[in-house]
Amino acid sequence: MLKFNVKFNENIAYNIWELYNQNIEKEGDTMSMTLLDLTERLVPISDFSQGKAGKIFNDVIENNNEYIVLKNNQPIAVLVSVEEYRDTQKRLARMESFYDKIENMRLKKIAESRINDNTTSFKSFINEQGFSMEELEELAESVEFE
Repeated sequence: MLKFNVKFNENIAYNIWELYNQNIEKEGDTMSMTLLDLTERLVPISDFSQGKAGKIFNDVIENNNEYIVLKNNQPIAVLVSVEEYRDTQKRLARMESFYDKIENMRLKKIAESRINDNTTSFKSFINEQGFSMEELEELAESVEFE
C-alpha cells in the first residue's frame, strides 16, 4: 500500500478552486480541466532557479495558462499573462464603478426619505443639548488630532 505524505493547506485548496473556476469561465460550462492540470500549475519557487522558468513563461505567453507560485508549500504569487492581468484590472474597475453607482443610489434613497423630516440647524441642536457655540469652540481649541 502506498502512503502519501501531503500537508493539506486551505490556501492552496482555495487557489486551486479559483483556478478551476476561471478555467470553467473560459471554456464555458465544460469541465475540461482535470485535477492533474490544476496540480501541474502549482509551481514551487525553486523551479525558477532550476531552469524551468523559460518553459513556465512560454506556457503563460502561448497558452494563457496561470500558475500559482509556492514557497514552503504556501501560495505567494500568481503568474498570469499581461493580457489576463489587464483584462482582470478592467473587470475590477467595472465592478468598482458598478458598486459606486449602487452605493450612490442607496444614499440618494436615504436622502430622499429624509427630505420631509423635521430638521433643525446645528446651532439649535447644540442649544437643545444645553451647550453654547462658544463652549464648543473652546472645547475644539483644546483638542489635538494626531
